[in-house]
Amino acid sequence: MYNLKKSILAGVVFGLLIAVWLMLLQLTWAPTGLLTTGIIAGVGGGVLFGVGIYWFVTSKTVNQQTQIPLADGEPVIHSGGANHFHNGEAVGGRLWLLTDRLQFRSHQFNLQNHELVIPLAQIKEVIFSNTLGVVPNGLLIVATAGARERFVVSGRRLWKSKIEALRPCR
Repeated sequence: MYNLKKSILAGVVFGLLIAVWLMLLQLTWAPTGLLTTGIIAGVGGGVLFGVGIYWFVTSKTVNQQTQIPLADGEPVIHSGGANHFHNGEAVGGRLWLLTDRLQFRSHQFNLQNHELVIPLAQIKEVIFSNTLGVVPNGLLIVATAGARERFVVSGRRLWKSKIEALRPCR
């Protein structure tokens, strides 16, 4: 249900942006019928975008590609879809929180496929960050060695609290 709500929200935002863009374009071509064309195209584009996003995030293929090997009985504390900023690309995949590590695994629909493992003992700080400077959905993981890894996640407050609860005391 959570993925459905997020997909609908993404579709609405996309639809509104498309509607405004088309209305602005139409101003230069044919000023009549602006509102109607923008609304129809915006709603249609938004619905298609939302359905596409929902289909993608719930697909079995993406789910299988982002699974990680676990030891027998190893508990998963938390996991969810995430983007990891890697060499300038927001690489899509899944972020996993286990009792001893934070692990990211990308799906195969990216240009840069990779896996990242950060032992919890090496996490110095977990900081909130904003995507594009305004969207409050990011986490910055600062390692004791100075490495900085940035992720986009849903429920960043929950992620931060769970990571900090498992980190060894400093």
